Amino acid sequence: MLTRTHVEKIIGLCTEKADLDAFRSYTAPDYVFEIMGTQPAAGEWRGVDAMKRHFNAFKENFTEEFRFRATDILVDVEKRSAAVRLHSHALTDKGGGQYHQHCGWFIYFDANDKISRIVQYDDSKLVDDMTVRVATAEMQALR
Repeated sequence: MLTRTHVEKIIGLCTEKADLDAFRSYTAPDYVFEIMGTQPAAGEWRGVDAMKRHFNAFKENFTEEFRFRATDILVDVEKRSAAVRLHSHALTDKGGGQYHQHCGWFIYFDANDKISRIVQYDDSKLVDDMTVRVATAEMQALR
């Protein structure tokens, strides 16, 4: 049954010490993780394995483990959806910049309480700036 407790449990599998293999059991067969904006990762990531590849690639930009936490969760049972406010832990990226991301997830559930889609909205400029900073540092290190 779709409840706040159910959503908190699922979000807990994606945040802090994520367990995406356990998260998989809460997703629909056609699950999509969609990132909005202009950043390089924007678009649809189909399936948990694709989401995992994105998370792993994103983590490579930092000098320490990238983790984030949910600070607010709102559930609309009638519309079979939830909104989650997320914050990353403060990090240093491999380009030497400070990074502290804030984003929102809109989560959509099917009739079986499985997640069919997560749509992520975040600060594309923050991500774009970090991506350029890291790529620049990597190129300079090759000289």
